[in-house]
Amino acid sequence: MGDMSANLTQLETAARAAAVALHGYRVDVDVRDAADPGVLTFPVVSEIELTGSEDTWVDFIGASVESVTVDGEPREVAYDGARIALTGLPGRRCVVRVQATALYSRTGEGLHRFVDPVDGETYLYTQYEPADARRVFPNLEQPDLRAPFTFSLTGPQRWWLGSNQPEASREVIADGVVRVEFEATRPLSTYITCLCAGPYRRAVDTWEGMELGLLCRRSLATYLDADELFRLTREGMAWFTTNFGPYPWGTKYDQIFVPEYNLGAMENPGLVTFTEAYLFRSPATPAQLQARANTLVHEMSHMWFGDLVTCRWWGDLWLKESFAEFMGSHVSVEANGFGDGWVNFATGRKVGAYQADSMPTTHPVVAQIDDLEAAKTNFDRITYSKGSAALTQLVHYVGLDTFLAGARRYFAAHAFGSATLQEFVAALDAETDRDLSGWIGAWLETSGHDTLRPLISTDPDGVIDRLAVERISHDGASRPHATTVGSYSLRDGRLELVARQTLVIDGDTTEVDVLVGEPRPDLVLVNDLDHTFASVALDEPGRAVLLGHIGDLEPLGRAVAWTALWTELRAGKLTAAQFVGAVLDAGETKSGLLSAVLGWALTAVTRYTPDSEVDVLGDRWRDGARRALLTAEAGSAAQLLWAKAYLKAAAFAAEDVSWLLAEGAVPGLQTSVDLTWLAWETLATQGAATDDELDAVLATDDTAAGRVARLRCWAAQPDPEVKEKAWRRAHEVGGETNDHVDALLAGFNALGQASLRAPFAGRYFESLNETWHVHPIEIAMRLVRGGFPDDHEAGASWLAANPSAPRTLRRLVLEGVYESQIAAKAKGAATRRPGLPNLGD
Repeated sequence: MGDMSANLTQLETAARAAAVALHGYRVDVDVRDAADPGVLTFPVVSEIELTGSEDTWVDFIGASVESVTVDGEPREVAYDGARIALTGLPGRRCVVRVQATALYSRTGEGLHRFVDPVDGETYLYTQYEPADARRVFPNLEQPDLRAPFTFSLTGPQRWWLGSNQPEASREVIADGVVRVEFEATRPLSTYITCLCAGPYRRAVDTWEGMELGLLCRRSLATYLDADELFRLTREGMAWFTTNFGPYPWGTKYDQIFVPEYNLGAMENPGLVTFTEAYLFRSPATPAQLQARANTLVHEMSHMWFGDLVTCRWWGDLWLKESFAEFMGSHVSVEANGFGDGWVNFATGRKVGAYQADSMPTTHPVVAQIDDLEAAKTNFDRITYSKGSAALTQLVHYVGLDTFLAGARRYFAAHAFGSATLQEFVAALDAETDRDLSGWIGAWLETSGHDTLRPLISTDPDGVIDRLAVERISHDGASRPHATTVGSYSLRDGRLELVARQTLVIDGDTTEVDVLVGEPRPDLVLVNDLDHTFASVALDEPGRAVLLGHIGDLEPLGRAVAWTALWTELRAGKLTAAQFVGAVLDAGETKSGLLSAVLGWALTAVTRYTPDSEVDVLGDRWRDGARRALLTAEAGSAAQLLWAKAYLKAAAFAAEDVSWLLAEGAVPGLQTSVDLTWLAWETLATQGAATDDELDAVLATDDTAAGRVARLRCWAAQPDPEVKEKAWRRAHEVGGETNDHVDALLAGFNALGQASLRAPFAGRYFESLNETWHVHPIEIAMRLVRGGFPDDHEAGASWLAANPSAPRTLRRLVLEGVYESQIAAKAKGAATRRPGLPNLGD
């Protein structure tokens, strides 16, 4: 990973794009021996048709390169493990043929190989973004060098063999072995090509003459709710083709759920890959179903924005992802009928963006991406969620119809090519009279976000003589905010909306005249419909009212209010005890909101509470969660979420949870496989589960997910020897798959075991540089983030002592330091506010 020849830069790829004209690829991949665990490699032949006269290179990260020819003429193989030198090109159209040997992957990068423990079957899939196609076949790996691809795949005859395009021909080449050639693609970037192979189950439907496919492993076929997924697909296709134009990628649209996946999904045209986490083995909440729909239409929107028109370089990565993130929420609401789409966005993805945008490592939405390592870490909440929030502002600024018309103009102008932000803005400019130059600069080319705060003054009788919104810019930017201001008053013990004003905040203060001359409301909530991206400040009276009445607000207002309270907790303006009390008292029932605030409350207890108070607050949170579980509506999503919250709380504030494993222990609560594993993880964390007991649970669920859960339980045990073994296994080079590394780190970091982890802090920092250089980046990032000890001083010391460490590694450590400082600040603020409020019996 530390090899500079593997870390492509923008400057050198721009030079290659100027020197080489790319015409097409023919790629042959042979995976006939993939089911043999002793076979670690596979042969590949890549024929690249191009025109060029300058010396250049072909990208390939594999085991070996056997031969290179140009128009059949052998060339010397000059290969450094990442690049194949290409010299003496004839200056005319020619074919470069590379015969090589590639490596199967266990990290979710390149061609990932998975063996299903249920039936021993082998499954393969590819994942490339931003630059891992070179782990499968030799190519020119950069997004702006697009070309048609003709793939052929050799594998077992009984397997499903798939790619971006439909099968064109099939030839039996040996007993039980076939070679399938696929139809040629339209011009594609390397990173959105795709190959999948294995005994996948495939369900089929049609839409407007197009074949729709859904695929998953055989052992998961019972969880493939094809009717619902096809519904979402048909509705999404209808919306996008109506608003964007005809589907540009041919006659089939496969969506395949794959194991040990690093992402939520990937927008390969005609063969979209999804994580198997979207095949629910246990009852799914409405928020989980909406999140899946969101992802499905997010990837579908990429068929136009990102695939039909691709970013020229990864600095414009945000453009396709922000666009798709916006479309995921919008279309899941407008076409798929998930009314809570924007509510879930507000307390899910958007809160992560606020936190990322508050860190010292924040960056503009339009980021400077010099190389691939920087691109890899910029698949973050700034790129996705802040960018999406900015696009939401842009939609409010120019209007939805204008925005969609600009998108259609952009697609038409740059179809099957690459483009930049400037070209997208030019397409919008042609459809609107608004001046976008100032908006682009303020929203996309600056980092950080504003705080919006109500300013209220009254006369001696409590009548408002001035109501305004103050915009506090923390970075000097002048961002306009098209938003709303809601005013709420207590009536008969409930908080009700009195008035709402829509306005554009474009100065340091903006007047709100709707309630001038009226009695002062109990709460003024800026941005109460969540139209903009800004921190919302609360005044003291409003904060006090919210803590006891947040449940009275409408869902979108609650999302904004919960986010404001969470932000104030992290800023030290609110104690963990106050926040936990609000969560217990609110009676929240919206599954997206409830899932978010339950997670925040657990963090408040375990990380933001002073040591002297943590036992008391931990017990109260656990007891409150148990009460909420037992009083929730039978069979509701809230009941399930409170059950999970109780189990996690009991892992920290130890209590025997075995009673919950009995069928019918809580009327209406299904003791599902996932809930069962969570209960056993709690028992394991307490040291109350033996290996024999955990093995017995595994025997009832000996699946890939079951084995991952069993590994988490093992690593969660409060045993120094187990922690040592878990640490070693997670850090062994080439030792564990991506999912197993996650499980080991999750168990290692089990709640309430800080003293057991303390001895590893020194080892973590001593080995950081080695960890970064010896592991693939996917594993290295997990180890750096998941192993960071809660010690901001040690982290700061390491940063000071390692100024020349790789930028991406320093960024991850700096983020760990920041979060540790946030925890320390929150604890300190609570310590300065003595007394723990009564959270109820």
